[in-house]
Amino acid sequence: MEGLITFVFITLLLIIVPGPDFFVVMKNSITSGKYNGIFAALGITTGHVFFSLLTVFGIIFVLANMYYIFLIIKILGACYLVYLGVKSIISARKKVDLSSYHKCLSQVRYLTSYRQGLFSTLLNPKTLLYYISVLPNFIHTGEGVTYQLAILSLIVTIVILIWFISCVFVFQYIRLLFNNKQIKATFDYMIGGILIVLSINLLLSKSS
Repeated sequence: MEGLITFVFITLLLIIVPGPDFFVVMKNSITSGKYNGIFAALGITTGHVFFSLLTVFGIIFVLANMYYIFLIIKILGACYLVYLGVKSIISARKKVDLSSYHKCLSQVRYLTSYRQGLFSTLLNPKTLLYYISVLPNFIHTGEGVTYQLAILSLIVTIVILIWFISCVFVFQYIRLLFNNKQIKATFDYMIGGILIVLSINLLLSKSS
C-alpha cells in the first residue's frame, strides 16, 4: 500500500507541473468553454489509455529501444505545439465582438478540443518515457507482472482524468475575466508563446 501511495504521489507531481497538456486544457476551458475543456481532458486521458495498452502488452518496451521512434514523436510533437501556438497568437490578433463572444464559444467543436488533447499526449515523448522509466519501478518481479502493469496504468489514467477535470472547473472562474478583450488577447499571446517555447524545449531535450 505504501508503494502505491508513493506511485500516486509521484504521478501527481509529474502531471501537476505545467506542460503541453495543461495549457491545452487551459486554453480550451477559458476561450471555448467548460465542455471543450472536458473534451480536451478526455482526449488526454485517451492518449494515456493508448500508452497503457502498449505497456500492458509489452509493445512500449520494444519502442523504447528504437531511437527513430522517439525522434519522430519529438519532431511531430514540436511541430504540433508550434501549430497550436501560432493558432493562439492569430486568435489574439482577431477582433472580438464581446456582445457575441459567448455565442461564439458554443460554436467551437468538441471534437477539435478532444483531438488537441489527444495529440498533445500522443506526440509528447515525455509521456512515453514515463511509461518505460517511472511506472516499471513500482512493479514487483515475479508472477502477475502484466496484471500489475494494468492496475498501475489504470490508476494513472484515473488520476490524470480527475486532475484535468478539476482544472477545467477551476479555469471557469478565471474565464470570467475574459469579458475584457485586452485580457483575452494577452492570454492568447501568452499561451501561444508558451506553447512555442515548449516546442523548442522539446526539440532541444535529450530525453531520447
